[in-house]
Amino acid sequence: MRARFFALLLVAFPALAFPQYKPWYNFYNFAYGAKAQAMGNAFTAVADDLTASFWNPAGLAAIRDPEFYLSYKATSQTHGYDLQDKPIGRDTRLYDYNFDSRLGQIDFFSISVPFTMLKRPASFALGYYRYIPYGFKGSTSETLTFLHDVSNPLKTTVTFVGSEGFDVLAFSLSTAVTRTFSLGATLQQFFGSGSLHFTTVARERESHRQLSEKLEGRNIIVGMLFSPFKSLRFGLAWHSGLKSWLDSALLTWEVDKMGETVNEKQVGCQARVVIPRQYQLGVLLRPAGWLSFSADYSIIEWDKGTIEWYYDADSVLPYPQGSAWTDGQKEARNLRFGLEGRMPLASWLLRLRLGCSFDRQLYTDVEGESVKVFGYSAGIGCEFSRNLLVEFAYQRQRADWQERGYFGLRSDVSTHYRANVLFLTMTYRFGHVFRE
Repeated sequence: MRARFFALLLVAFPALAFPQYKPWYNFYNFAYGAKAQAMGNAFTAVADDLTASFWNPAGLAAIRDPEFYLSYKATSQTHGYDLQDKPIGRDTRLYDYNFDSRLGQIDFFSISVPFTMLKRPASFALGYYRYIPYGFKGSTSETLTFLHDVSNPLKTTVTFVGSEGFDVLAFSLSTAVTRTFSLGATLQQFFGSGSLHFTTVARERESHRQLSEKLEGRNIIVGMLFSPFKSLRFGLAWHSGLKSWLDSALLTWEVDKMGETVNEKQVGCQARVVIPRQYQLGVLLRPAGWLSFSADYSIIEWDKGTIEWYYDADSVLPYPQGSAWTDGQKEARNLRFGLEGRMPLASWLLRLRLGCSFDRQLYTDVEGESVKVFGYSAGIGCEFSRNLLVEFAYQRQRADWQERGYFGLRSDVSTHYRANVLFLTMTYRFGHVFRE
């Protein structure tokens, strides 16, 4: 699979040093909040904190306190590719590749204001979060070895660092239409810009690429919650997708043996981007007052994601791949499960959570099947007082699949993806305003 890239809205440029099949970023299904992560991101029917503005804005209607929410996220991931070989006459070439990256940032904060509308509970929330995981730091390396010359392998390394950008300002409004039915909507306003700096060293040659891109536009999220019984609730959310312009600028240069900058060039383009729609269906079951089970099923129409006029006016490419990828992109269908148990401990209230997820990616393996990332998670929330809630979550992600190899279509290679995701969030309630 050729020229995959490590961020949803970061598309590649033709001169990238690694034109093989390596993915820069594997997980395109974004998630927010420690509680959602700990419950396997099965959160569409739960949606009971301020991340509901993304998961299901209808959940905000039940929040009757002015709240402030802050979330920190840290991610590390590695890709391992089995050693490949190809005999050539009496000789053999060996190819090895590895990739790792890290990301740590405050990725979500929001504040809510409850009120009444037509004598019904309602809430407004203003949020900010990073829809695109810029800020990655990492490195890749590849080594091609000829057995007749093992003392002089061909090595290429790339290090990269990204600035934070492609931010979202979210305006959410929700109301409880009846005691059993809530409705909400979020307007996402994209703004800001992001940049990535690649440094490539190959055969004692150092080259640099600085890619800066800016996206502006609006996306709408509509959500509903329906509770036919006290112990049962259904959730539905729809993301409208986005059609907008992407401004991209690419600056390249080299550094010679004297440390001087040479061959500096700059190009740019304005591309048309389509981010596809997303659908989410969830269910929440409470068999006891202290126990909750949740499940989610979601669809992301990645087969409809496109980018036009991206450094090539004659082609329409799959987005976010941004390359002439022969396999195209596939619709992603995800299944997620979670549970939460509430346990009083002295004057505190502990919330223990577990979850698992099966998320299909937009790309495929050699058999044309979507790659599936399996994740399992755990977390804890501690309500120190009525005003302060602190939550922690950890998720481990893994996937193994066969890709086309470096030496041609007939040479497959086993790919191993592993990631660790940590969330730490804080919710502060300013005081009870509405008493039921």
